[in-house]
Amino acid sequence: MWDVDIESTVDTGNGYNIGWVGAGEWLQYSVNVATAGTYTLQFRVASPAAGGTFRLEVNGVDKTGIMTMPSTGDWQTWTTISKTGVTLSAGPQVFKLVMLSNAPNTGGVGNFNWIKIQ
Repeated sequence: MWDVDIESTVDTGNGYNIGWVGAGEWLQYSVNVATAGTYTLQFRVASPAAGGTFRLEVNGVDKTGIMTMPSTGDWQTWTTISKTGVTLSAGPQVFKLVMLSNAPNTGGVGNFNWIKIQ
């Protein structure tokens, strides 16, 4: 298993991304949802190989099902994948990004730059 870490990103806006994430690891975030409703969750991801999988839990409930990392060709070549129809309650929420399986031949799930709620 790898240790989750941050690194400088070359994605739009620069800053940092999460990398070196492997199956069995997770990241947790405190989020305040302004208005209850049905949303689209967007994940900005990069991976040299397809097949790494993850899910997003909200307050301990799986909200995305299994999501599969696409091949973007490199750890710093970015694309956005989405999950539509995600129902969220208003107020403080705990988001948990759970790494499920590593992509073949990479040893990791992939890199994450951001998650957006729209």
